[in-house]
Amino acid sequence: MKTFTDIVRHRFILENLVAKNLKALYRNMALGFFWSLLNPLVMAVVLTAVQLRFFGQKHDWPSLFLCALIPYNFFAYCLSGCAHSVVGNASLVTKVRFPRQILPVSVIVTNLVHFAIQSTLVVAAIVFFPPMHEAPGGGLVPTQILGWQLLWLPVIVLVNVGLVLGLGLLVAGANVVYRDVQYIVDSVMTVMFWLCPLVYDAGAVLGENATWGYWLYFSNPLSGLLDSYRRVLYHGTSPDLAALGLAAFVTVLFGIWGVRSFWKHEHRFADLI
Repeated sequence: MKTFTDIVRHRFILENLVAKNLKALYRNMALGFFWSLLNPLVMAVVLTAVQLRFFGQKHDWPSLFLCALIPYNFFAYCLSGCAHSVVGNASLVTKVRFPRQILPVSVIVTNLVHFAIQSTLVVAAIVFFPPMHEAPGGGLVPTQILGWQLLWLPVIVLVNVGLVLGLGLLVAGANVVYRDVQYIVDSVMTVMFWLCPLVYDAGAVLGENATWGYWLYFSNPLSGLLDSYRRVLYHGTSPDLAALGLAAFVTVLFGIWGVRSFWKHEHRFADLI
């Protein structure tokens, strides 16, 4: 609780750091915030062309992919930025007294802005490549995605933010002590791209009667989160409560671990930097 009260008490520092991060990213750029859309857009176009040409995917594959890619990008950008957040602000850490956890939190808030901007791509994909499902009598019909299941979105986003907060604090503190942590994070995120349901649906891996494989797969909380986003936004159904609940449980564990680890090393930051 002390972590959150400190952030609220020093929120003016958080606001200034977020503003500085956004200005640094888009200073002297003619396209401005459009660059937030360009990377996922290019990836979606390239992978869609490959999937349609070589793997015979349905025409609505861009919607399926972007529903998971945008939350994945948010997770990846947060972890990569948090790992460098304390080390990259060495002058502040050594000269100014303030709650150090504000540094990784500012990265997460900055990327929440990007997350909101990139989410417009999901809306565009659903409009131009509406999700389809097989009708009982045969053939494909549009999936009804405007329903009560959308009320699950704030819950899923909350668990997502909680996960990046816990892991962000963990890697931010660890990277001050062991500088190779930031490179480990980048390598892990490359592996996670293929371990999580991004270019495939979770059902394609788990099959119809998954037992221990189900719990092993969804013990990775990011898999449960991406599957939940996809169920709500693409399939038009409620999330798998077991997978989402497991993701929330692991998120709490990472949150406790991240806060304790950050506090453990915080008093040494100025000396180690």
